[in-house]
Amino acid sequence: MTAQPLCDVLLRPAFHYSAEGFVLVVADSSTTYGLQATGTWDFGDGSSAGPASEHVYEEPGQYEVCLTLSSTSIECASTYCRMVTVPLDDCDGALDARFFWQRSELNAAALSAASTLAFTGTLLWEFGDGSASDGTSPDHTWSLPGPHFVTLTRTQGNCTATYGEWVEVDGNASTCGKDLFIDFTATISDQEALFDPSIGVTNAVPVISIWSYGDGQVDTVAIGDHTYAAPGIYQTCLLVGAIAPPDIDSCFSIVCHTSEVLPSVGLAERTGAAPTVWPNPFVSHLNISLPSLSGPATARVYNAQGQLVAQHSSASVGTLNIGVGDLPEGLYILDIQGGGASHRVPVIKGRE
Repeated sequence: MTAQPLCDVLLRPAFHYSAEGFVLVVADSSTTYGLQATGTWDFGDGSSAGPASEHVYEEPGQYEVCLTLSSTSIECASTYCRMVTVPLDDCDGALDARFFWQRSELNAAALSAASTLAFTGTLLWEFGDGSASDGTSPDHTWSLPGPHFVTLTRTQGNCTATYGEWVEVDGNASTCGKDLFIDFTATISDQEALFDPSIGVTNAVPVISIWSYGDGQVDTVAIGDHTYAAPGIYQTCLLVGAIAPPDIDSCFSIVCHTSEVLPSVGLAERTGAAPTVWPNPFVSHLNISLPSLSGPATARVYNAQGQLVAQHSSASVGTLNIGVGDLPEGLYILDIQGGGASHRVPVIKGRE
């Protein structure tokens, strides 16, 4: 499998969708390596539009819907397409298309459908690189590391549900062959991170470096130096663009590594008595008793990828209650801050 063109690395179009009757509702989930871009839609029925949130079809059927991102700063564009069914009957949420994933080998991940109980229909995985698969727990390897928009569609009878999520895999890849190899090491202290690159060059001339720090921030410096606003698990990627004599062809190499950024008060530096958290495993709510804290407090829930998925603040400390019934099953980190104290507690979302 060949690596994607540079435009497909810098611009990552993606979207979620749902449909009610002949009305298709789309939600832009695109991301970029810092490039300013505009999106245009092709709805597969001969109509197109600029920024859009919904489209009305004249008749039912299957349509290929495409979103194209075009850069406003350089000559670069990338397109993401997927088949949608109109009308789409989600049967009042009777099907759950959410999934879990974890990194495995280089540029690879293992995926698993969230629930397969009493399910007799079909599963369709689309991996964001033009390939697809069925089955409940596929493994997939991409040509490049970094984020890839994966969707799972479940169909049973007339009921269909679709869910999409960015899956971030670690590894290396290069369109320069042996002429350019890059890597980097990470040194992290509290929420300050220093990323020191190593670049091996044989017959290529590096011309640009782009750092993506995993929190939406990018930089073009030689050595990455970044301060994270919040603790969590972040994937940092370095992309180096080069030209290769004698034909002056352009090429690039990319490497991604995932690191954990701990809060200033870490797990081994907790102050005050530990909070009481119940129930654990939880289903719909988490209750937190904070007898050792005074003043306002904030409880945040992070998923396994370090993304903030729930938060609750209280002006007077006592007992906090967080509604988390919409989270998929799995392991989470509960981070509690208040009164100069910090506590991090692993919690598990169980099956309803």
